[in-house]
Amino acid sequence: MALGYALGPIMQLEQSQRHRWLLGLGAGVSVGFVLLRATNLYGDPAAWTSHDSVVSTVLSFINCEKYPPSLLYLMMTLGPMLMLLAVFERARGRVADSIVTIGRVPLLYYVVHLYLIHALAVLYARVTVGDSAWLFGGAPLRKPAGYGLPLAGLYVVWLLVVVSLYPVCRWFADLKQRRQEWWWSYL
Repeated sequence: MALGYALGPIMQLEQSQRHRWLLGLGAGVSVGFVLLRATNLYGDPAAWTSHDSVVSTVLSFINCEKYPPSLLYLMMTLGPMLMLLAVFERARGRVADSIVTIGRVPLLYYVVHLYLIHALAVLYARVTVGDSAWLFGGAPLRKPAGYGLPLAGLYVVWLLVVVSLYPVCRWFADLKQRRQEWWWSYL
C-alpha cells in the first residue's frame, strides 16, 4: 500500500516517462530479488537449497514466505507487477475495463471477497466432510482429512469469486464516481 502512495508522482508523469520508470523500477527490484535471494543472507526466514532437478531448485529459490512479511516475497511479486503495469497500461477492451472497474474499488473487493470465500469454504466443508465448525475456531486450523480442492479447482473458485463480485464492484465504482465528497476516494 505504501508503494502505491509512493508511485503516485510517477503515475502522473507523461506516458513514455511513466513507462520507462515502471520498467526500470520493476527490473531493478526483480534483479535485487535474485541477487539478495542468491545470497540466502536476508529477506526470508527459509533459505533456498539446490536440488537434483532444475525445476526443484527454481521452486526452492522462489519459495518465499508471505507471512510473516518477507522482503523477498515483496520483491519477487512487486518487481514483475511494476513491469506488467507498464506493459498492460495501454490494454483496452471488455476484460481490461472489467479489471479497471475492480481496481477502482480495492478495499470493497478485499473485504467482500474474504467473507464470500469463507462462506464458500463453510459450504464446501459441510458438503464434503459434514462439519464446518473447525473453520470458526482460532488458528491454527486443523483441517479434516478429505477437505480441499486440487489446483484446477482452486482456479475455478478464484474465477467464480472474481466474476461474482464484479457487479458489486461496478455498482460501488459508479457510486464513487457520482459522489463529490473527498473521503470517497479512500474507499
